[in-house]
Amino acid sequence: MLRGFQWRGHGTAAQPSTIRQLLVPLDGSQEAARAIEPALRIARSLQIPVELMTVHDPVHGKWAQDIDETAAGLSYEHVEVAVVGAGWAGDVIVNAVAEHPGTVVCMATHNRDRFSRLVAGSVTEHVLRYAEAPVVMVGPRYLPGEAEGLFERAVVCCDGGHRDEVTLAAAESWARQLKLELELVHVLGGGADDGTAARIPDEAVRLEENGLAARATVTTGADPAERLIELFAQRPGSLAVLASHARVGLPRIVLGSVSSKVLEASPVPLLLTRVP
Repeated sequence: MLRGFQWRGHGTAAQPSTIRQLLVPLDGSQEAARAIEPALRIARSLQIPVELMTVHDPVHGKWAQDIDETAAGLSYEHVEVAVVGAGWAGDVIVNAVAEHPGTVVCMATHNRDRFSRLVAGSVTEHVLRYAEAPVVMVGPRYLPGEAEGLFERAVVCCDGGHRDEVTLAAAESWARQLKLELELVHVLGGGADDGTAARIPDEAVRLEENGLAARATVTTGADPAERLIELFAQRPGSLAVLASHARVGLPRIVLGSVSSKVLEASPVPLLLTRVP
């Protein structure tokens, strides 16, 4: 299907909502195609469509010319294909999310877009900054699960700051829809505890009282990012939930230093929620 493109402006904040379809942007590279597998795992759990999308760019050659063949080769019956006829990929993706509530983007980063040095003006940076819904990101060290396996757990990274409220809201919404167990994780670094270690178990109790399977993990580590990556490796079949910033300025500000390091090395997909 060949689509046109109409710009509708940027959103303001990521909000939890009913997941209605997965959108996987493809550009013809093997790196971008890595996002298909986790998208299918989410879609199978909810029995919702997966849309493979590419922006037709014959000048620069960065479009998935074999997108129909890719779709036909997937073992899932609810796969759709969209070839967008005009526009920059970053704007097209953000606009698609705004036009179709419930659309979740699942995309992979390229080596040039590594999180710790996210490229200003890159598609990844643009989607993280402006998409009106949480974004599932697949990093360069993602380890695919079994083809038919479903995600079982959401590992929710809490730092004790104002971002936790948004992160927990997204995690709770996804846990209810995908029937996930929630594991709330807080890493104590070298500094004094601000009381977060005590609040995390209380939050897990609240979630359980609201009908969810939840538990708390408070751990220690001189480098919080490295400790989280180690924990993710011990939790196969998981999604990690983290917060990103909606700030302008240096590209790395979009994610923050800990999130950047985690995303670059995570073996599991990451659900990023944007915090104003």
